[in-house]
Amino acid sequence: METMNFLMKPLDSTNYATWCSDIKVVLLERDCWDIVAEREAAPVVKEGDEIDARKLKEFNLRFNRAYTTIYRNASPQYRTIIEEITNGAEAWKKLKSHFQPDSRARVMALKHEFFSTGIEPDETIGLYASKLPA
Repeated sequence: METMNFLMKPLDSTNYATWCSDIKVVLLERDCWDIVAEREAAPVVKEGDEIDARKLKEFNLRFNRAYTTIYRNASPQYRTIIEEITNGAEAWKKLKSHFQPDSRARVMALKHEFFSTGIEPDETIGLYASKLPA
């Protein structure tokens, strides 16, 4: 397997959206994205069938690689969210629910934060825009 020359900032509280795009590309390169997206399941092994056993071993390797890729590209403080999980798809979902909750309360909190952010006197538009919630 080729060595990757891909540097990315680990997942932190400010970069979830870009981190998702970057890690998806890494997982695609490592042939693990379909496992994380739950479009690929483990092959069924019939007893004594060497070809299926080889496919299962290759799948398990990619299954583990998916999780370790996600885990290693998260900053240490966010690794604790997924450290008890060994499934890349579950880790992906758990991180998404942590950083992008789809609850009505979250939407209302963002709306409140947006409308309560005001421009200060002598503040540039760029600085004001950087304070707005993402």
